[in-house]
Amino acid sequence: MNIAMASLSAQLVLYAIAWLLMGLTFQLRRKVAILWSAAWFSCAVCALLVFVSGTFTAFNLDLAVNTLAVCSFLLIQQGLDDFTRQQSPRWVYAVLLTGLLLIEAIRQTGPALILWQVTLFTLVVCWPLAATLMRMALWLRQERKASLGMVALIVSPLVVTMALFLARLLLVALGTTPDSVQFSQGSDFDVIATMLFLLMLGAFNFSLATIILGGTIERLRTMSETDQLTGLFNRRVMMRRLEEEHARFLRSGHRYGVISLDLDHFKRVNDEYGHGVGDQVLRAVSDVLKTCQRSTDTLARMGGEEFMLLVPLTEEAGAMIQAQRICKAVGEAELRTDAGNLRSTTSIGVAIVLATDTSVKTVITRSDAALYRAKGAGRNRVELAHSAP
Repeated sequence: MNIAMASLSAQLVLYAIAWLLMGLTFQLRRKVAILWSAAWFSCAVCALLVFVSGTFTAFNLDLAVNTLAVCSFLLIQQGLDDFTRQQSPRWVYAVLLTGLLLIEAIRQTGPALILWQVTLFTLVVCWPLAATLMRMALWLRQERKASLGMVALIVSPLVVTMALFLARLLLVALGTTPDSVQFSQGSDFDVIATMLFLLMLGAFNFSLATIILGGTIERLRTMSETDQLTGLFNRRVMMRRLEEEHARFLRSGHRYGVISLDLDHFKRVNDEYGHGVGDQVLRAVSDVLKTCQRSTDTLARMGGEEFMLLVPLTEEAGAMIQAQRICKAVGEAELRTDAGNLRSTTSIGVAIVLATDTSVKTVITRSDAALYRAKGAGRNRVELAHSAP
């Protein structure tokens, strides 16, 4: 076994161990990591079978190598399917298995049909690689909003890997003898392909790790910014957005409004039906509020039954119309819960930023004061904040 191929096999085993540890020890996408670990271990065994001569009969060697190679790429594709929560058609596996059997049948006829054998093997191997490439590229564009340049960088190892298989097919098609393109012969193609495989496998593992770690970081960011019960932004995000909007107001004079909401008599819901039904009411109200916000607005649950809506580029009249629409929508909504369809009302306070507001806290204070006035005036109503709390 040549030194380059020994390095390739060892590298594949290390990748398999690394993914296994990532899945079992660090619990990072456990099923995905185990699938990719199995893929790289399968690749390692495949490499050993290809580059260890005289250990197996030709029949067993070729059939085992082809099967392990295809299984490796299918495992990678399956792991990516699980990561992106999509499913590849089951018939794909049947087609690839049929392709493997045809390759072996063609091989048994002798070297006369070597071009057909290599062509079919290239198609069988490149199919899952191409499917993985497309799935990865689409996921990066749609879910991560990655730039085309970033997508190209991450999927480039797959492109080069497929190019290696196509180059082998081209050499055979041009009439080069099969032995000269086998890795075990020490040909120029052997050396170049081996080095490229070493580089591409490392780069491809980096791409997979980037996707896993990027997804983990994205989930952590989402958890830190999202209210887990309602799916709305939390107080932390709202306060950041308010600070940003107030800074823009100080620079450009573009006014914004703050709409504070509080569900009326919510404690009665918890006392009468339990906190589980209360949570369902909060989720249902959140869905109603989402239908009332504009694309430029920021909606957040501030805690308990309190919500807040930031409305940029808004004057008093516009903010009051939007608040009235929210009040009406919540009051008319049938909130589906385990206790049946319930109804709720909300009290709302509206404040528009003024030139005298030195910070966003003063705007929030005026909005809260208007909210308390709405509650004191009988609830299920909207009050506009005064110039001073």
